[in-house]
Amino acid sequence: MEIKSKVWVLMGAGILIWCGCDQPPEEEWSSEGFWYDPSEDRRVNPAMLFEAAPTDIGRIDTEASLQLQLDGNPNTLHPFFVSSVNEFTVVNAIYMGLFVYDKDLQWKPNEDIVESYRESEDHTEYIVKIKEGFTWHDGAPFTAHDVVYSWGQILAEEVPCQTQKPSTEPITECTALDDYTVRYFQPRPLATARWNLLFPVIPKHLFEKDKKNNPDLRSGAYYNQLSRRPVGNGPYRWAEGKDHERIVLERWEDYAGVRPYFKYIVFRIIPDRNMALLLFENGQVDVIERLSPQQFARETGSESFQQAGVKGWQIGRSYGYIGWNMDGSNPFFNDERVRYAMTQALNVPLILDKVFYNLAAPSAGIYHPEMWTFNEQVERLEYDPEESAGLLEEAGWQVAGGDGWRYKQIEGEKVRFEFTLLMAQNMAGGAQIGAIFQEDLKKIGVSLKTRSMEGPTFLDKLNHHEFQAYLGSWDPGVDPDWEGSVWQSDGYEQGRNYMGYCNGRVDELYERGRREFEGAARKEIYQEIHKLTYEDQPYTWIYQAPILSAFNKRMRGVQFGGRGIYGFYPSFYQWWSVKEN
Repeated sequence: MEIKSKVWVLMGAGILIWCGCDQPPEEEWSSEGFWYDPSEDRRVNPAMLFEAAPTDIGRIDTEASLQLQLDGNPNTLHPFFVSSVNEFTVVNAIYMGLFVYDKDLQWKPNEDIVESYRESEDHTEYIVKIKEGFTWHDGAPFTAHDVVYSWGQILAEEVPCQTQKPSTEPITECTALDDYTVRYFQPRPLATARWNLLFPVIPKHLFEKDKKNNPDLRSGAYYNQLSRRPVGNGPYRWAEGKDHERIVLERWEDYAGVRPYFKYIVFRIIPDRNMALLLFENGQVDVIERLSPQQFARETGSESFQQAGVKGWQIGRSYGYIGWNMDGSNPFFNDERVRYAMTQALNVPLILDKVFYNLAAPSAGIYHPEMWTFNEQVERLEYDPEESAGLLEEAGWQVAGGDGWRYKQIEGEKVRFEFTLLMAQNMAGGAQIGAIFQEDLKKIGVSLKTRSMEGPTFLDKLNHHEFQAYLGSWDPGVDPDWEGSVWQSDGYEQGRNYMGYCNGRVDELYERGRREFEGAARKEIYQEIHKLTYEDQPYTWIYQAPILSAFNKRMRGVQFGGRGIYGFYPSFYQWWSVKEN
């Protein structure tokens, strides 16, 4: 079957997307007889959605509320203990730190709060001057002493904020040179050290009050109240909330930085995607961050949706893949030829059509094409079952016995090529991908079984390397070094190298990348890592995941970040709504 070409194209507002350029003939449609081409959907990425705020403030409805959907209830709004995306989204509107990352996930000082920033020539000392005039929501001044106090409490043994400690521990000194100047010291000069400065800052005058009674900063009625009704220093302050229903934030008019345009943000907690879409069409939700591919392609053509809103489409940085256990515990995947055969046996074009409605892009390794680390010399392996079968023959897996399956003599025993693919129950499209791969492999004589399990059980299997293959998804993070625990050899014992991948050159490159401060040289390092990991095929990379959003028609000023529409600065701080006449 001819595979229609797909290309990267530049749409309005500088949004790089991937689309199918040709609609296939009828016989190439999915089994449901449905074909969706997002590049021909006028409701997708309309130019008005990305319109920057006008200088004429009279065009902006500064009294409007912004209703955002969360698919789960935040369990805490204490910045030390947040762990879910929903919690981070709310907390980032209430608290403002000295450092942020932009839509391209590049680190930078927060210009709202930071007056000056200086880094020593040996990259061990960092001095930050805070602008005077910033206060906490209760009116107390925001000072260097809050920063130093927060650093100390994160590192305190009795404070169980495990998500914050690892990145804060490299800072061995954090001192206040005066009320508005902070000095940080990290003895190891690493290119990644700047990210350690991003630890959250809490108000010292409030959190030290009950420390004697509850040294963990989270137990007891006092800290429970601060976790539920936080006092931050950001552009929005807590107004009201009800568990599993809503959280309402109000624009803080005394914020000394650039104030946002919406007066209120209402986080509506709606776990059910179908209900969220219905409420969006009824005007009770303004933004849905993530629609399912089916919703985006098939369930947004109604008159009620067209009257309510438009759609935002972005190919995100996270990717879906199959990981192969290479640690010798199975007879299959140590052989590079077998891993190549698995990749070329997987019908990725069919997955992009049936599972993702042509809204995802094929993945070519650990980096997204828009990332500075992406290596254009990497050539993605195409679907080729004949080549796959040939590689298996070459590796000694022969069709024998008359049953159509492949076998190989291993230590005197006839072994059938049959393995199990693990996946988490909540893996988007997992069951469909597994079923497609099962049929693909059957055609070339390989037997695949699939097994889904609850998330915690699935992660436990990966951590103990108790699998043959697994279906997963991964976000490469804001700095390429963050993937070191996946691809370095020592990540097998204490990281996320579940597969037992080992390449000495990759190990060496990650160590060099941490010590390299010159941009072009660092880029070459990670581009080589991209090339080497793809050539080794420890994963079968399948797709770059789409981020599929819905926006009320009045929304303007939207940007797509590396992880979606949230999770970077300024995100919804710069969104605005057209004032109705």
